[in-house]
Amino acid sequence: MNKTMHLISNAHLDPIWQWEWEEGCASAVATFRCAARFCREFDNYIFCHNEALIYRWVEEYDPALFREIRELVRLGKWHIMGGWHVQPDCNMPSGEAFVRQITEGRRYFREKFGVEPTTAINFDPFGHTRGLVQILAGTGYDSYIFCRPHEGLCHLPAETFRWVGYDGSSVIAQRAQTGYSTALGNAMKKIRPTTEALTDAAPLGFCLWGVGNHGGGPSREDIRAINAFMEEAKAEGVTVLHSTPEAYFADVRAEAAAGTRVLPEHHGDLTAWAQGCYTSQVLIKQKYRQTENSLFSAEKAVSHAVLLGLMEYPEKEFGEALYDLLTVQFHDVLPGTSIQPAEEGAIRMLDHALELLSRVRMRAFMALSAGQEEAAPGEIPVLVYNPHPWPVETDLTCEFMLADQNWSGSFMMPVAYRGRQKLPSQCEKEYSNLPLDWRKRIVFRATLAPMSMNRFDCKLIALDKKPVPDAAAYAAVGEDGRAVLRVTTPIMTVDIGCTTGLVERWCVRGVDFLGSGACALDVMRDANDSWGMLFTSWHDRLGSFTLLSDEEGSRFSDLDTVIPSVRVIEDGELRVVIEAVFGYEGSGATVRYAISRVAPQIDLDIRIINQTKRRLIKLRLPQALPDPVPVVETAFGEEPMHGEGREEIGQKFLTVTSSNGARLSVLNRGIYGSSFLDGSVYLTLLRSPGYTAHPIEDRQVMPTDRYSEHMEQGERQFSLRLLAGAVSDRDTARQALAFNEAPMVLNLFPSGQEAQSPAPAEMPLLTLSPAPVVLTACKRTEDGADTLLRLFNPTGEPVSCTVCCPQLGVSETLGFGAFQVRTFRAGDGRLTECRMDEAEKTDV
Repeated sequence: MNKTMHLISNAHLDPIWQWEWEEGCASAVATFRCAARFCREFDNYIFCHNEALIYRWVEEYDPALFREIRELVRLGKWHIMGGWHVQPDCNMPSGEAFVRQITEGRRYFREKFGVEPTTAINFDPFGHTRGLVQILAGTGYDSYIFCRPHEGLCHLPAETFRWVGYDGSSVIAQRAQTGYSTALGNAMKKIRPTTEALTDAAPLGFCLWGVGNHGGGPSREDIRAINAFMEEAKAEGVTVLHSTPEAYFADVRAEAAAGTRVLPEHHGDLTAWAQGCYTSQVLIKQKYRQTENSLFSAEKAVSHAVLLGLMEYPEKEFGEALYDLLTVQFHDVLPGTSIQPAEEGAIRMLDHALELLSRVRMRAFMALSAGQEEAAPGEIPVLVYNPHPWPVETDLTCEFMLADQNWSGSFMMPVAYRGRQKLPSQCEKEYSNLPLDWRKRIVFRATLAPMSMNRFDCKLIALDKKPVPDAAAYAAVGEDGRAVLRVTTPIMTVDIGCTTGLVERWCVRGVDFLGSGACALDVMRDANDSWGMLFTSWHDRLGSFTLLSDEEGSRFSDLDTVIPSVRVIEDGELRVVIEAVFGYEGSGATVRYAISRVAPQIDLDIRIINQTKRRLIKLRLPQALPDPVPVVETAFGEEPMHGEGREEIGQKFLTVTSSNGARLSVLNRGIYGSSFLDGSVYLTLLRSPGYTAHPIEDRQVMPTDRYSEHMEQGERQFSLRLLAGAVSDRDTARQALAFNEAPMVLNLFPSGQEAQSPAPAEMPLLTLSPAPVVLTACKRTEDGADTLLRLFNPTGEPVSCTVCCPQLGVSETLGFGAFQVRTFRAGDGRLTECRMDEAEKTDV
């Protein structure tokens, strides 16, 4: 039996990690220069490298080297490997964001080098969501190489296997147990034993080699030693060759076709390692999620305006924002394992993207307001754009100014209307702190028409004085005999403990959803380990944030008078807002419970002023539902949670279903870690190890002779929504998407010029019915010819959905398999299915 060893020379280059991007760029250019020199010097040598970001740097900062690399690629001496923008974190980006990571990388390499790799590689990321399989298959990949997690953390049926996705698609995957790099001048210490391990039963192998992390790649010494070994091996009938991932997998497929290799199937994710990364540097994670949300919702609004002929497509701004988003996906940035200056740089990039997107969204919003009627005298118009192609029932918040300052001592109360219909609404505290009746903040509930501009008008009612919430109206005695503030609506009862500040009961339509003591902030023991390599579970509880005394709470709140630490701060026909203040060893927290009067929901706004170090803070939600089964959303899929407290990776929501037919949904805006233990769901809010703190054997990690910076010192804010529903409901994914990609709300006085009824943008661009299919992308195609629509079935059951887009002359009913993603080009009155990366679909 002929034995063959494929040697894949690479230089793992972390653009950002223990260094900032400028140093990463300099290292990349130097590494590429050396690699190009060796490609010229050694006839049989092939250098392999991925990551469009690195090539962009070389193109900009060393054009001559870039031209040389293009020639080496043409000659087959330099291989474009992988083809993504960077090696991203492979758990936290949404499914749509993964598609953009691949599409942008593919576009760059196709334009600059005329190549399209078919093997995806992610050597260094810390785990891989199962949702990647459908994305890989849907973007033209047939194979995948990864290194982590190792066998001790993730048992696989074989090191080479067929990875099967949620939807049934598959790719061949290969785990590189021996890692992606070698020490300088010591490549043979890895290559020789790997080659000698080949047998007649397993005659095919591959080996990744080259100095990595801070670049380096091949060395002359290593190449000479390898070439000598090739001759030695050849004499023994073993072929050792400089190769590429695609060549290795071609041999794997040939063996499988010949029946000499069995590729067992793996139906699951590839986790878990370094679960602390699901929470480290949470501010990056929150801003990253915000940028995803802003980009995708802006694209939808812009597409609507462009198709109506109201604006030009902002290709430059979208391109820059996408570059920022994809770069921050990098697997040492989004996971939070980089140094503090790198954290600051990532936040700077995301803020740049958010500023660009805010301008684009405003441009689209103004364009879509065309044709609106002028406001009636004394009315304040509020326009709301719903970017989702289904009706969205939600609470909407808008601030605006009165026509003039009100010094009379009276209070002007705004009330929202839709046409002649009065809506549930109330006036709440505005952001500013001017003791004058001038600035207004209205909250009202409405059902927004699908993917269109919605018009509301506020009328003002003069009251003798500003209403003040009456906490006494909610005073009650809880089931344990202690005082509570009780909010009772036609459908639910919520008790907030006056001595605990926690949710002591939440009962909806006769069903208890949460157990006593819900929404506690538990403090867990942690370590100076930015990755979380030392733990798989964080449940060594050291204590909890406890309700401050009235005196302490008032000092914490900077009040001159003493008030209760559990208090009603807003009260109206739409909701009651109760605030509680807590403390823990010098840290403080406020929790605001916005308890709806009209829907089975509680919104949580949590602010933590953190001074803890080597601690992890979780939000505890004890379940009152019988036989709770928790599930987390993942990229284009879902995963059941383990019951042993293991840290899980999730995205926009988790659900808990019950044997009584009830379901609790927990929506979030930027929380990725969670766990389930002893009947309680825990959402991980923050952790505070040192920066880039990496345990090595028994060595001291942090300096002992100085102050060292730790993560998450200061104020952090978290936003969640708790929804009570039924197992039969199929709209959780839609609710979570609308909670994240929130409708844009603005007080805008239309000119009234060329007013139409309805206004152009009041006609939906797109509708999807019925639930549960969601629209993850609506944007111009890369070639500018059509509108791209990406639709996803977020359930494990086959469904059908009718897509209607009058503007494009499209109305079609489509079928979806379990967790299936389908991508279409919409134009010329028809939908044409394509690959996720917009290439022509060849299997239809």
